[in-house]
Amino acid sequence: DQFTQEFRIASQASDQLFWQAGAYYFDSKFSVTTTPFFVAATSLTHKNTAWAVFGHVSYDVSDAVTISGGARYTDDEKHPTVQASPIPTAPESVSDEKVSWDLSALFKVSDQFNVYGRVASGFRAPTIQGRDIAFFGAPSIADSETINSYEVGFKSQLAGDRVRLNGSVFYYDIKDQQLSAIGGGGNFVQLINADKGTGKGFDVEGEFLLSDRFMMTLGYSYNDTEIKDSALTVPPCGSGMCTVLDSLDGNGNAIIDGNSFVQAPKYIATVTARYGIPMGNGELFFFTDWAFQ
Repeated sequence: DQFTQEFRIASQASDQLFWQAGAYYFDSKFSVTTTPFFVAATSLTHKNTAWAVFGHVSYDVSDAVTISGGARYTDDEKHPTVQASPIPTAPESVSDEKVSWDLSALFKVSDQFNVYGRVASGFRAPTIQGRDIAFFGAPSIADSETINSYEVGFKSQLAGDRVRLNGSVFYYDIKDQQLSAIGGGGNFVQLINADKGTGKGFDVEGEFLLSDRFMMTLGYSYNDTEIKDSALTVPPCGSGMCTVLDSLDGNGNAIIDGNSFVQAPKYIATVTARYGIPMGNGELFFFTDWAFQ
C-alpha cells in the first residue's frame, strides 16, 4: 500500500520574479515472506514514512540573465516489523533528516541559443532490508548518502527551428555511497556504504527535421565513474564458480576500490529515424530506434 500527496502554491509575483513553495508526504507499507525451506518462513512488513517542505525562486536579473535557487527539507523513516521468524529478532529502524538545495543561472545569448550552469546538493535516506533475518542474520543497513553535482551546458534551436541541439558537461561527488553487495557462502544481500564515489562526463543530443516527412535524432554520452574506498571489500560468489577480476584480500574478499559504478555504462549512443506519409485522415510511418552502450 502506498499513499503520496503534494501541495504547491506558486506566484508570478512580478514580471521578473517567480516563486513557489510546497509540502510533500509519502507513506508506504509492503510485506514480504522469505522461505529458505530448511527452516520456517520469515514474514516482515516494511514501513516507510517521509515528509518534506520546499521552496523555489526564479528572478530575471535582465532580459538575458535568470537566476534560480531552491531548498528542500526532508525527513525520512523506515521501520521493518517481523510478523513471523524462526528466531527471536529485535526490530530496528533507520531515519534521517537533511536539507538539499540547488542554484542555477541561465544566460540567453539569443532567442535560439542559451547557456546555463547549475550546482546542487541532494541526499538519499538510509536504507534497511530484513531478508537476512530468514538466514539467522541481522537486518542489513546502509546509512544516508549525499551528493554534490555541478553542470554547465547549452540549449539551442537552429536552422529556422529545424535543428535542436543540446549539450552539457558534468561532475558529481557522492559521500557514503549506498551499494548492494551480493555473494559469500550464503549468497547474502548486504547493504553497504562506500566512503566516496565520483562521476564525470558529457552528453550531447540533437533532433533534425531533414524534411517535412523525415526526422532523425542522435545522442551520445560519456560517463566515467569510480568507487573510492581503499578499505571496502565484498565477498565473491560462494560457489567459487565465478571469475573475480578484482584483487583479493587475505580473507578472499574482492577489493572494489577503483571500480566503476554497477550498471553505469561509460558510453551510450542512440539513433532514431522516422519517415511519415500522409494517408487519408492519418499517416503511415516507418520508424527505427538503435541504442548502444
